[in-house]
Amino acid sequence: MIVAEQKPLEDIQRMLKGKKKVLTVGCGTCVSVCFAGGKKESSAMAATLRTAAAAAGQELEVEEVTVQRQCVQEFVAPLEENIDEYDAVLSMACGVGVQTLAEKYMDTPILPGLDTNFMGQPTEPGIWEERCVGCGNCVLEYTGGLCPITRCPKQLQNGPCGGSEGGMCEVDTNIPCIWSKIWTTLDRQGIADTLMDIQPPKDWSKSRGGSMRRVVVSDDLRQQAAREAGERATTVKVAPPQSPMKQVAPVQAPAEAVKLDETWHRACSFSELTEGKLQRVTVAGVDVIVTNLGDCIRAFPPTCPHLAEPLVDSGILKDGLLTCTKHLWQWNLRSGEMKGAAERPVKMYEASVSGDDVMIQVEQEITYDYDEEDDFEEDDFFGSD
Repeated sequence: MIVAEQKPLEDIQRMLKGKKKVLTVGCGTCVSVCFAGGKKESSAMAATLRTAAAAAGQELEVEEVTVQRQCVQEFVAPLEENIDEYDAVLSMACGVGVQTLAEKYMDTPILPGLDTNFMGQPTEPGIWEERCVGCGNCVLEYTGGLCPITRCPKQLQNGPCGGSEGGMCEVDTNIPCIWSKIWTTLDRQGIADTLMDIQPPKDWSKSRGGSMRRVVVSDDLRQQAAREAGERATTVKVAPPQSPMKQVAPVQAPAEAVKLDETWHRACSFSELTEGKLQRVTVAGVDVIVTNLGDCIRAFPPTCPHLAEPLVDSGILKDGLLTCTKHLWQWNLRSGEMKGAAERPVKMYEASVSGDDVMIQVEQEITYDYDEEDDFEEDDFFGSD
């Protein structure tokens, strides 16, 4: 997969200087997997740009939309209906996606929101490592499927340099010596003796050598590709750009005089609640976050309704606006209105104050159906249908 990361906000703001209306376009494939430019990241970027502009007293309208693949023209074609309305488009895709939009919509500035890094794989949650440089002359058949061109700083092709210690590279002691891994792999397969065959100097003519590379398939496959492109052009749909505000029914503050029955339980002392802070308590065996907004008390489950992120750790509360910093989902706790990238509301427990006691009504524990992964369309990121 292509691995990318978001450009610094100040760079994006510089690119958008003077623009009044901007469209952020997310991509539902590679950059979605590495949390750089998928649907949620595109929405979060749009929210961040709106917030930053408002704080600076600037006028900036930002809408967002996500397509399944920005690198395929048929998937970005539906944007044609609205793209002329914007002063610029911020592409949250790899460099290929940016260029696809730029070639398709030449009258609209297409700006990159990401830096494209490499082709790689996740090695553990939240970490991606490079695995292929696209050299055009693959040698993996000789090296047990492990690439010394990408993973050896010296790009050695005929064994290790001899400087590694304990299986770690001498150039960067934080990474394993790939030739140590190659030897171990081939030895387990019983073919380590093949490493005695000297490989000739690498043919770099197919690598990136100052000219654009191209792959051309046979005529019959080209005809098949043209048919499939035509089918996609008539079936691919893109949801209209989303405006920032999403309304839900407001959460009503409990009346001052509340009849407390057996479903109401003491959570803590009102005097213990620091205004504007999130405090986790256990009420009737249920974990709850309770907070004093100054003019009302709010109580809700302890995790974000998106991916179960603990809000005591990842939540920021300011002026009644709760932000989960994991993916910038936000809620106005007074009105219940969703903000930022939020796609579902925070559910609330009824809360009241009796003397110095904060009372919360817990009839049953409030739970969410959490996302297991980015829910773009049908989660068929790489499907062709």
